[in-house]
Amino acid sequence: MPEHVRVIEWSHLDKYKFYALSTAFYGGLGVALFPFDLVKTRLQVQKVDIRYNGTIDALRKIIRLEGFRGLYKGFAVSQLFLLTGNINSTSYEVTREQLSGFSVAIRGFIAGGLASLIEQSLGNPVEVMAQRLMVEGTGKRRAKGVCRPVAFRVVRNVYKEHGISGFYRGFLVSVINSSFWSGIWWASYGLYLEMFGQYAPSGSPHVVIQGLSGALSGVTAAVLCNPLEIMRVRLQVEGGKSLTQAFKSLLRNEGALALTKGMLPSVISEVPTSMVMIIGYETLKKLSLKEIEFDS
Repeated sequence: MPEHVRVIEWSHLDKYKFYALSTAFYGGLGVALFPFDLVKTRLQVQKVDIRYNGTIDALRKIIRLEGFRGLYKGFAVSQLFLLTGNINSTSYEVTREQLSGFSVAIRGFIAGGLASLIEQSLGNPVEVMAQRLMVEGTGKRRAKGVCRPVAFRVVRNVYKEHGISGFYRGFLVSVINSSFWSGIWWASYGLYLEMFGQYAPSGSPHVVIQGLSGALSGVTAAVLCNPLEIMRVRLQVEGGKSLTQAFKSLLRNEGALALTKGMLPSVISEVPTSMVMIIGYETLKKLSLKEIEFDS
């Protein structure tokens, strides 16, 4: 017998409880996984002058030269995403519920893509700031006893060099990438959830089915979206080029294999991230059910 995994809809939730629990959960998740995002960003922006030879080498050199704190450059700024993350969840759930007549893949792709579009429009300045901070002082030893307001300096430099538009550097490719990634992730999740539910023995723990579906969704999105992710990061960190120019320059100077840069740490990060994220998200929704829903 197939194991049907119940999907909790937005109308079933106590919103106050949901927002409080999700903020606490994703804040903790960010602490655990931020170093992988930092390493991925540094690998993607390096060109012919290779400083890091892979993920492990990057982790070792960052810790040796910049200290453990070097793995969390830009972390404080990135936590502003907790606000935009709640906006993303709301947009996704509301849109998905409105598309109840469509297949799970279509509902997931449209709702996920639209939610990411809205979030990215609000969060792009935060992302630009966080990525600038991630590569700040790359490869340099951290000066002991020195504490500078690095974030404010980066804000000032970005504004001085490019004005307000500097905080939306790479916005178009960022929107395309994040919307495509989110759409693929949620569409894949719906399909994997149905597939595992169909073949899983009756009585199988739903959390296992959800976790496996989430992990595979993360791998699918990470692999398919890596080329766009590289373009996005480079435009936001370096600037000065259009998406087309940046793409041509990368192929000409570094070859097609450069499109796979950062893919391994991205997949490594996405498997546990997606698994924990979706288990946490589905659990949060279950814990946030309105009282009347517990009896139904």
